[in-house]
Amino acid sequence: MRMTVTYHLRLKDKPSVLVDARSITPDSFAGKQLNGILSLRILEGGRQITLQDLFDVDGPSEAPKDPGEIAIVIDGSINKISFVGYKMSKGSITINGDAGHFIGYRMRGGSIVVHGNVRNYLGAKMRDGSIEVFGNAEHWIGAKLLGEKPGKGMKGGTIIIHGNAGSEIGSGMKSGTIIIDGDAGNSVGNHMVGGTIIIKGNCGLYPGLEMSSGRIVINGSVEALLPSFYVDSLIQPLKVKGITFNKSFMSFIGDALVGGHGLLQVSYEDNKELLEEFRKLLE
Repeated sequence: MRMTVTYHLRLKDKPSVLVDARSITPDSFAGKQLNGILSLRILEGGRQITLQDLFDVDGPSEAPKDPGEIAIVIDGSINKISFVGYKMSKGSITINGDAGHFIGYRMRGGSIVVHGNVRNYLGAKMRDGSIEVFGNAEHWIGAKLLGEKPGKGMKGGTIIIHGNAGSEIGSGMKSGTIIIDGDAGNSVGNHMVGGTIIIKGNCGLYPGLEMSSGRIVINGSVEALLPSFYVDSLIQPLKVKGITFNKSFMSFIGDALVGGHGLLQVSYEDNKELLEEFRKLLE
């Protein structure tokens, strides 16, 4: 039976500038003596410091060699601390407070749970694993970086946000699942080439902008749809990723501007005025 050891990190003083803490990951801790963990490199602005300069750390004197046997618990708001969980492959990270940018960036496995809000690029370019946020998230969840080609975003894994989210969720994603329990901003799933995005609340402008494949489900109202999506059908109920929506959804195919065949499914009941002309085309 696998035994998990836990390292507790408590922030000493809140940083005044952004911090690059990509060394806070089970992979970086694995196989190290406690002194080696305390000496891990951190960048505070442009200044190099160590983990012990920023956090009080409690844990065993030696970490297991397998990162899957390591749990990291961070207590307190770290909304100025970025890159936690960078490239992690196993193990778990729990953040009891708000978190910064690029949490779980390039993540390859394991789990991250945030009991607070997170900033931009949560789970960007992740390949596997799970991220769950019991709060709100800002922009570019599971996304590619600006200027990168479609398909360079999220390639696997699951992200669940129990609050609201910002714009360009899943931008350029190739695979995986993103679920937003609340509302989302503009351009959800822009440039996506695969994967699934589910918005249980309302959505802003132009979901699916230049998507070529994948699936977007909007359970609430939508501010505006692109004219380059073609209506396909009206269905009820809708089942996706183990979730059943017991109401009518209108399905669209697009984005035709890029020759796309992605699936955009929008609640008919919450968008009757917007979708009425499309319904007539299906009769």
